[in-house]
Amino acid sequence: MSNRLAIRSCAGWLLAPALFSMILTGCGGSPKPICAMTAFNVSPNTATISHAAVPPGNTQHFAAFETAATTGCAFPLSNLTTVTWTVSDPVNVSISNATADNGAATCHAATAGAVTVTGTAPAGNGANITNTASLTCN
Repeated sequence: MSNRLAIRSCAGWLLAPALFSMILTGCGGSPKPICAMTAFNVSPNTATISHAAVPPGNTQHFAAFETAATTGCAFPLSNLTTVTWTVSDPVNVSISNATADNGAATCHAATAGAVTVTGTAPAGNGANITNTASLTCN
């Protein structure tokens, strides 16, 4: 090897111009897909808890799991940690976005019906995707 920039790749040793081509096309010359999450589920989908329960009994933890990605891309089967949570009734229900208890919804009072819990996550391509669940506080 000379003192020129060379990188070991799936195609062997590449000099800088060939490396640029590989980055754009991937191994085999085919365009690489832009991998992005296309769907996730919120679990549980519905929950009912008592606002009068002693903490943490008045709290329900929601989690998000990726269920689909761009064709040709793999996705992890684990809890998504980049979800931002909101609730439709912030007067009676709060939800945490803190790292330690992300997705923990706490009932502070009874709700008139089901409250919508919305999770928003970055798809990985500059867009966001959302999904919802419901929480009733008795």
